[in-house]
Amino acid sequence: MNSPIHNFYNYYLTSSISFFRTEFNKRVNFIKKKKFLFNEISSFINNCFDNTKNIFFLCAGNSIITKNIKAKNIYIKEICDDYNIKYNDNAEYLNEISEDKIYNCDTIVIADIEHQNKPALNLENLTKIINENAKVIIISKNIFWMIIVKILKFFIDFSPQKNNFLPTSYLKNLFTSCNLEIIRQEKIIAFPIYIPFITKFINRLFRLPILNFFCILNVYVLKKTIKTIPDINTQRVSFIIPCKNEQENIKYFKDEIKQSSKNYEFIFGDDKSKDNTYSEIKKLIETFGDKKVKIYNGPGICKSENVYMGIEQSKGDIIVIYDADLTVSFFDVYYAINVLNQTNSDFINCTRMIYTQKNKAMKTLNFFGNIFFANLFSVLFQKTITDTLCGTKIFYKKDWNNIKKIKANWGPKD
Repeated sequence: MNSPIHNFYNYYLTSSISFFRTEFNKRVNFIKKKKFLFNEISSFINNCFDNTKNIFFLCAGNSIITKNIKAKNIYIKEICDDYNIKYNDNAEYLNEISEDKIYNCDTIVIADIEHQNKPALNLENLTKIINENAKVIIISKNIFWMIIVKILKFFIDFSPQKNNFLPTSYLKNLFTSCNLEIIRQEKIIAFPIYIPFITKFINRLFRLPILNFFCILNVYVLKKTIKTIPDINTQRVSFIIPCKNEQENIKYFKDEIKQSSKNYEFIFGDDKSKDNTYSEIKKLIETFGDKKVKIYNGPGICKSENVYMGIEQSKGDIIVIYDADLTVSFFDVYYAINVLNQTNSDFINCTRMIYTQKNKAMKTLNFFGNIFFANLFSVLFQKTITDTLCGTKIFYKKDWNNIKKIKANWGPKD
């Protein structure tokens, strides 16, 4: 085992160490009284990742947030040994952390940043050690609640009198300086007292913009900005092309397939077409071979089920879902593939709403409906989305197994 990367006594503020050691009983009683609050935090964190195997928590008297975490190995460093309470069967408390242990974790949760002695240096050192695919989740108090908590401390002794004051502006600058990119940011829990139905409704409502100013916690999900860029000459890409009655458009794929990389495959799903779509695809197979161009019979239920069948048959590292009407240019698709490779993006949703559209690319009613839903989804996901109806979507094949697990919750088939 490598030597520890930190002297963890110096890692924490001296005032925090002193408080958590001498006020152990008060802190434990506070946790019991606020069990609902910590349970909500734990559940939210668990929803921030999929299929994580190794996760590491840095805590300050709040390791109860590991309770609802589903992971094979949960490593925890607490501010002192008194708080090494087994809230999760897969949890293991550690006194020293090796570089190997950190590197092999796919998620790091920093729940003690307000009690760290040198948070900037600690985060910088951590960034140098984590693997490039690891996520870092940082939990901090919202500035509105920082002030309230500061006032409450004069009357209730539940936390150290002195700890770091870390507003959002400071944290965002800190993340940038440590080569970390925010891939998700949420404000959670406005009402920390459990009342059946009411609490759940209020906390969901107050995650919306403006209202979320009153939430207690900021949660940042981060990834390294710098990453190894794959070799595009060896990377396999699978185009999944659902089609129904597209005989007039299939012929236009010939030039695009001819100019594409040898590692690209084009998988057409004929969804029980009533015209000559199937025979037109067969012509492409005769021209390019059945390794470059493939065909399968779609279920004839809906587009999504057709696409799922194609993904299951694909062999690429990257999946491109592409509509047979070719309304999105291949030049833009190749550009989007490069964006996926060169950034921390996990999913690319292409758009037809920014640049000049092809004629008849979208019906008038669909156009205005798309604007409405694009704005709605932008609010819900806190990401700018301009075209919810665009069929061109790009993601990594390795994420498909995770998507399959949740797609059953997406509602009726389209």
